[in-house]
Amino acid sequence: RRMVALVRQTPWLRLLDVAAGTGDISLRVIKAGLTAQQTVVVSDICPAMLSIAQQRAQVAGVPAEQVQFQVLDAHHAPSVPDNSVDCYTMSLGLKICDRQRAIAEALRVLQPGGRLLTLEASNISWGWLQRAYLAYMRLCMPLVGRLATGGDSSAYLYLLQGITVFPTAEQLALEMEQIGFERVTFERLSLGIVAIHSAYKPREPSAGG
Repeated sequence: RRMVALVRQTPWLRLLDVAAGTGDISLRVIKAGLTAQQTVVVSDICPAMLSIAQQRAQVAGVPAEQVQFQVLDAHHAPSVPDNSVDCYTMSLGLKICDRQRAIAEALRVLQPGGRLLTLEASNISWGWLQRAYLAYMRLCMPLVGRLATGGDSSAYLYLLQGITVFPTAEQLALEMEQIGFERVTFERLSLGIVAIHSAYKPREPSAGG
């Protein structure tokens, strides 16, 4: 809900939701209401997940003329022109891809002044609680994986690895700045288990660009 609220506070005409999965964030944005000029591109590298998002959109009566579904790779989306998107969103995708390549691609497709919003696993500020949380996840994640898949917990272990080695909120903000974004901020949710980062593409080229 917080992610959707931030998207709605952002002035945009074209929204690109990358690694959208089954469309949880983008469909919430759409259901909250679009202006006649706004369009949304819902994208994921997995066609099967994107198909579910499209089915959900049809059931919800989402206006087809304002929503597109595209199979796109967050690392490299040549079909999306440079400087063509006003708002770029990604939720829980950076931990399962080459995040620096994905962030650089977001910078490429965003218009000058465009906004990047990411919802991602993060760190709890209190070290002892972060360690307890990770210990809990190492115990529970494989168990949940085995129960959910009938014995194959490999995908859940992969997600667990993405959580344990992911940078802190401060480190991720620094990475975004180093790649070229400005006005990078973040807010922790659920004590810091996740965080939303907000960043803007500069309106003017940097001196070294």
